[in-house]
Amino acid sequence: MRNMSEAETKVRIAKRVAEMLPDGGFVNLGVGIPTMAVDYLPADKHIYIQTENGMLGVGPKQLSGEAIIPNLINASRTPVTETPGCCYFDSATSFAMIRSGRMDATVIGAIQINEAGDLANWALPGKGVLGPGGAMDLGRWSKRGDRCDISYGKKWQA
Repeated sequence: MRNMSEAETKVRIAKRVAEMLPDGGFVNLGVGIPTMAVDYLPADKHIYIQTENGMLGVGPKQLSGEAIIPNLINASRTPVTETPGCCYFDSATSFAMIRSGRMDATVIGAIQINEAGDLANWALPGKGVLGPGGAMDLGRWSKRGDRCDISYGKKWQA
């Protein structure tokens, strides 16, 4: 089996996440690879995607030929589309929706997890922003207790 590129690995993970999401569910997709999953949702699945920056009803990313709406973004700051019935709210309400158990699933990016599935909170050296895992508690609050932590083995140098 050939080695996959980093981009191919990310797409493979995003496709697998999309398959795992509950039909009819309310799902939070966090920063990084999780936000890619919306682009690979099966057409027969109806899922309400929520983003922590205050949007419920996130659709696939905007295509390059479309007129980009700069304020219509997901948690990874990627331009996205709206689904019918989309609504907006502040980020405090968004996190309250997750932490109060109203999401059926929460998908969080992780740079490192231990054998028990616990997330590490990282600040990436030389970057102006915190890395994935800043809201490590979010994964434990989905209704079914499901958690999907994304780590594909990239090594970060200090």
